[in-house]
Amino acid sequence: MQIKREIKSALLDEVPGVIHGFGTAQEPIPASLKKIWESRRPKHKQVHRCDFAQVEIEGQECGEVDGLFTSKAGMPVGIMTADCVPILMANQKGTCVAAVHAGWRGTRAHILAELWTELHKQGQSPRDWVAAIGPAIGPCCYEVSEELAQSFFKEFKDFGSSGRLAVPSPRRLDLPSINAAELRRIGLSKVEILPYCTQCSVNPVFHSYRREGGGARQWSLMSRALS
Repeated sequence: MQIKREIKSALLDEVPGVIHGFGTAQEPIPASLKKIWESRRPKHKQVHRCDFAQVEIEGQECGEVDGLFTSKAGMPVGIMTADCVPILMANQKGTCVAAVHAGWRGTRAHILAELWTELHKQGQSPRDWVAAIGPAIGPCCYEVSEELAQSFFKEFKDFGSSGRLAVPSPRRLDLPSINAAELRRIGLSKVEILPYCTQCSVNPVFHSYRREGGGARQWSLMSRALS
């Protein structure tokens, strides 16, 4: 069986002048961006909140943020995950890109809506953007407490099927679908959910905090290509 190393979004592949990739356990840093990431990566710490940074220079110190965006060519943005939801987005003209880390806290706090408050300030319109939801723990495996499940059910009760999109079965959350629905509600033209669960997928294998209990992560990266 061939093991896939770097995961791509067909939707993001259609955006001109943009490169992207979702890492795996075997290749945590996507090969297509490894060189540019190691030489130019911004410095940031993910803290499960709704703060963002606009990346404008190589090695920029971005502080405690869970989302990065840039319009600079050759400037990579990325986030690391091991069950949380990685989201890569791009303007369809390839003029601006963004990466977001959405765990259950960020998802419940509507991190994507908060990001779009920032992007609107940059003159961006969601109808001009597309997004890919990367490998994350799926509703097949993501069992939570009854209290947390009920909290999500109430918060997202209008996200299709009277809350069942968010909580498709007792004590199971579907974070990828919630974030995809959030993006569609914001107004993005197209959204793709990649069909990989970090906990139970075997081709490829991903780092999963719930399965491994350790600190290993994979990166989801994108950049405007240098012309």
